Amino acid sequence: MWPRVGEILFHNLGLKFASLFLALLLYAHVVTDQQREQAIWVPVKLVGLPDSLAVVGRPPARIGVSVRGKWKDLIRLGLRSHYLPVDLAEARPGQFQRMITAEDVIAKAIPAEMTKLVTIREVLEPRTVDIEIQPRSVKTVPVVARVVGTPVPGYRLLAPPTANPDSVRLEGPASILAATDTLFTLPVDITGERERIVRQVDFDLGPYLLAAVPRRCLVTLRIARAEPDSSARYP
Repeated sequence: MWPRVGEILFHNLGLKFASLFLALLLYAHVVTDQQREQAIWVPVKLVGLPDSLAVVGRPPARIGVSVRGKWKDLIRLGLRSHYLPVDLAEARPGQFQRMITAEDVIAKAIPAEMTKLVTIREVLEPRTVDIEIQPRSVKTVPVVARVVGTPVPGYRLLAPPTANPDSVRLEGPASILAATDTLFTLPVDITGERERIVRQVDFDLGPYLLAAVPRRCLVTLRIARAEPDSSARYP
C-alpha cells in the first residue's frame, strides 16, 4: 500500500509543483486585483522657507490619509518614496495655518503614474499644519557636557567633563535663542566605566528646529580609582 501511495505522491513531481505554482499565481492575481481601502501615512516636509525666518516647534511629521485602489496598486504605492511638501515661500512672521486636502495629497504626494490608479478618499489626522514663524536669529553659547550614571565602585570622575569645541553657534527662532544661554550635549552614560572616555556626542537641541554649527562635539571624561580614604565624588 505505502509504495503505491509514494508512487502517486511523487510521480510527475515537477509537473505537480509547476501546477501548484501557477495556481498560486492565479490566486494572487485574483486577490490583488480586488478593490481595497486602507489608511497610509504620508511624511510632511516644509519647503521654501526664506533664510531670514525660522519655524517654532515641530510640524506634524506625517499625516494619515484614506486611499482606495486595487490591492496590487496599494502595495506598489507603499513601496514608493513619497512625501507631502508644504510650501512656506510666502510665509510671514506669525501664525501659519494650512489645511491639507485630499486634492493636495493626490497632486503633490502621489507619484504621477499612480494618480489614475488610486483615489485619496479623505485626510484623516492631522488635517492642518499649524506652526508659528519667527525671524531667524544667530547666537553663540557655551557647551556643557551632560553625564549620567556612575563608574565602577571605587572609581570616580576626577574633574568636570570637557567639550571640544566649548562653544557653538546656534541658528533658530529669535525668541528661543533669546532664552538659551547654554547648549547641553546628549547624555554620556558612564555606568560601569573605569577608564578615560573620549566620545563624539550630538547636541540636545530639544523640541525646537534649531541648527547648531558644529553639529556635535568631542566630550572627554577622566575616570580613575578613588583614594581609599576619599569619599569625594563628582558631581
